[in-house]
Amino acid sequence: MKRKLALLLALVLLLSVFTVACGKEESTDVKKEDGKVVDEPKEGSDEDIDDEQYVTLTIIEPQAIDPSTSNDIYSGDILNEITEGLARLETGEDGGDVVVPAGAEDWDVSDDGLVWTFHLRDYEWEDGEPVTAHDFEYGIKRNINPETAAVFAYLLYPIENAEACNSGEKDLDEVGVKALDDKTLEITLEKPCAYFDKLLSHRIMYPQRKDLVEQWGDRTGSEAEYTISCGPFKLTEWTHKSELVLEKNENYWDADNVKLEKITYKVIEDPSTAYNMLSNGQIDICGVSKPEWLEKFKQRDDLVYVSEPQPSIVYQFFNQKTKLFSNANVRKAFILALDREELLDVLYYGIGEPAYGWIPPVMKVGDKLYRDIVDEPLKKLKEENLDPKELLIKGLEELGMDPDPSKVTVKMLEGGTDAENRRFVEYYQQIYKKVLGINVEAEYVDWPVFLDRVYNHDYEMAGMGATADYDDPMTFMTDFLTEAQNIPTGWSNEEYDELIRKAQTSLDNEERLDLIAKAEEILLYEDAVVSPILYRKSSRFQYDYVKNIIKPLYGPGIEFKYAYIQGRNK
Repeated sequence: MKRKLALLLALVLLLSVFTVACGKEESTDVKKEDGKVVDEPKEGSDEDIDDEQYVTLTIIEPQAIDPSTSNDIYSGDILNEITEGLARLETGEDGGDVVVPAGAEDWDVSDDGLVWTFHLRDYEWEDGEPVTAHDFEYGIKRNINPETAAVFAYLLYPIENAEACNSGEKDLDEVGVKALDDKTLEITLEKPCAYFDKLLSHRIMYPQRKDLVEQWGDRTGSEAEYTISCGPFKLTEWTHKSELVLEKNENYWDADNVKLEKITYKVIEDPSTAYNMLSNGQIDICGVSKPEWLEKFKQRDDLVYVSEPQPSIVYQFFNQKTKLFSNANVRKAFILALDREELLDVLYYGIGEPAYGWIPPVMKVGDKLYRDIVDEPLKKLKEENLDPKELLIKGLEELGMDPDPSKVTVKMLEGGTDAENRRFVEYYQQIYKKVLGINVEAEYVDWPVFLDRVYNHDYEMAGMGATADYDDPMTFMTDFLTEAQNIPTGWSNEEYDELIRKAQTSLDNEERLDLIAKAEEILLYEDAVVSPILYRKSSRFQYDYVKNIIKPLYGPGIEFKYAYIQGRNK
């Protein structure tokens, strides 16, 4: 998602306003609920598509449209439409995700799995300049360069010397990424990596224009004029806090297969506004969660409904650099104070599944579902601690603080200021007061401000969401490596780091399962680093004239490359 950051506690907006970030293929030609067809597809073929090819949907204001410095899912969705990386993530005939060649026509892997050689196709940037292997080398190394401070740099650590360079121990020219010529890119890994092919479509490996990044500087990705496309679409307008407009990129190498001429993303944060816009046809696609609107839209013959499990989780997290949350028992008290079943019904209208682990149920290690084999750690923690308030008092005493919970006041940082954000925070205020006897004060800020404060550790507790970047539990577990800090809690654990590093390089799935399970136990049961709340499900409506959307389970949100409009005015 990752990804990877979604909304904080008002993550319901992902269901209510924004097109859901991840899910299985969700064809616009059928209605599905929990993966089952609940309505027959409408007839039609792409031979008689509409003359006007445009689609409108909602989004939260992106942080920046820069593959190196942005890390929210909204910028990720835009980047996916305007950039052609080495590969794209699509959906295969069996409904599963497949990595398909894109900017690279093909690639070779050495027998030891360490040297990957990519052969680029002939394609161009929107200004007519050719995309070269040097653009990929520059983009990848820009992400590794510690001066860039790219949040997702740790995903590149399987590359030779990438981690050492990112930590300042080695120079960029020692990183195992090299353009052999304009059309050949060579990447050398430090050790075998079981999931490296699944990173090829991620923004962290996108090509970037050195000349433009150096010319634009800090403005890169801040406005439409400071972005450049080599993908199916190009960003032509960005009116901040209003809308983003993408238009078909005529210079795209596969432009003949791109039918849509225009995609408009309306920046809408209020769910009721979005629902009304869907109802009257102002937008074509919308995530919907509120029961009264779900039932209303399900009665309409012109809307398609999709609801499926996602590799995505909603969670709260704590700043361990503050005195209160430096104590594990205090963190455990906050985790156990929440009734996840009740919370799911009250805040998310039953859309999702209570989370007592960190790895979502849809994720696999090899061909086995991880959650079918590994018990959720928080269930054991809950069984052993029936009174969260006792844990809180114990933690306060260990900290040398007044053990009276009523003397405790915690500030909850919220990334939004509308009524939905307030509904979430008010619920948590009531629950923590009732169960723990503490006081919670809310700080409401806009999403970009929220991200800035969180990553500068200027918060006490907050909430976000995580969506998988690729089909492997490592996509969630590497977030907590000491050098990663993608979820900035200030936590570090040498044993956890060692377990995850072994799991990263092992090609034995049974060994990897064991290593990941031990690491998850440390993360949640022992150290209580984060508070998983729910595993997400998609809940989306779209008009039946929107055809051929691709919705991979992993990676960015809806893929519009092959989408088209047929029968809008019928």
